[in-house]
Amino acid sequence: MDDLLHKLVSGAITGGLIALVGGLSMASRRRRAAREQAAAARSADAGPDAGRQSR
Repeated sequence: MDDLLHKLVSGAITGGLIALVGGLSMASRRRRAAREQAAAARSADAGPDAGRQSR
């Protein structure tokens, strides 16, 4: 009985850790995509002369 309980608890902990890492990875990916999208919107709003320096 102890072996079965140990396997169940071990599996639950492993599954929880996998879910936690997956959730953190998805959140990081969403933040990166939002950051890139905001940067693209800023560069599009700045116009075609945004990269040029005036002399």
